[in-house]
Amino acid sequence: MKNISIMNRSKLHTLFMLMVSAISLVFMTSPNSVFAQESDAAAAESDSRDPTAIINEIRTLLTQANNQYAAQDFVGAEASVQTAYLDNFEFLEGSLAALNPELMEATELLIREDLIGAIQDRAPLTEIQNLINTINGNLDQAEVLFQQQP
Repeated sequence: MKNISIMNRSKLHTLFMLMVSAISLVFMTSPNSVFAQESDAAAAESDSRDPTAIINEIRTLLTQANNQYAAQDFVGAEASVQTAYLDNFEFLEGSLAALNPELMEATELLIREDLIGAIQDRAPLTEIQNLINTINGNLDQAEVLFQQQP
């Protein structure tokens, strides 16, 4: 009899936890929730960053990745490039595509596929440096395009 009571409590506890999780999920994904509002505010702030500031941050992260790679910190180098892409370049993609879609796509592929792939493949340092130089050249072109906008 005692085992049945313990099993019922365990089932009730599990059911209770599932209900709390479900309610939490509904609350967090609601458009009126504090979490959704904070996320929207963060996105608006990121979208309002100056393209030149974003480009400079990408350059800084690529330099950091190069230094990490040279020190054989391959995980750190890959993480720096991922941050350059996900937290920075992605915010330029739309506006850069409107100005020069080929430049946007080429730069995106260089960062997301070529550079990260070369790091994962443990390519020679000179190859990493050449890719970063090419990306920086593309960023120079993008910066000029953004500066020419009214």
